Amino acid sequence: MVDIYGWIFFISGVIFFISIIGIFISAARENEKFLRGIGVIIISLIIPLIIVFIDYLVIGQELMRFIYLIVIFIYLIVELLLDFILKIDFRAKTRTHVPYIILEYAACFAFIFNTIEINETLGWVVSICFWAMLATLIYYIVLKKKKEKKQ
Repeated sequence: MVDIYGWIFFISGVIFFISIIGIFISAARENEKFLRGIGVIIISLIIPLIIVFIDYLVIGQELMRFIYLIVIFIYLIVELLLDFILKIDFRAKTRTHVPYIILEYAACFAFIFNTIEINETLGWVVSICFWAMLATLIYYIVLKKKKEKKQ
C-alpha cells in the first residue's frame, strides 16, 4: 500500500516530467512567457519533496532513497540559481550545458528509481512520462533543425 508521502512523490514526478514536456513544446514554439511559468512549477516541486524528505528522516528510509531526493534537490537548486536568480544563459555553451543535462537526467532517473521502490506500477507510470519527455525532446530538436534550415 502506498502511503501519502509515496503519492506526493509520485505526483511530483509526474508533474516534473509533464512540465519538462511543456518546456520543450514552449521552446519549440518560442513562447518565453509560458517557459517561465513552467519553470516556476518545476522549482515549486521542492516544497512537496521537502515534505517527503522529512518523512524519510522520521521513518528512517534506506540511504539510496535519500540519495535520490538529494540528486533531485541539487537539480532544482541549480535550476533556481541559474535560471531565476543569476539568470545565466548557460544553455548557449556546450561546456556549461552538458553538465546541466547530466544533472537533469540524474534527477529524471532519481524520480524513476525512487518511484519504482515506492510502487512498481507507479514507477512504470513515471517511466512512461520519461519516455514521453524524450519523444518531446526529439520533436523539439527536429523543429529547431527545420527552423535553422529555413534561415
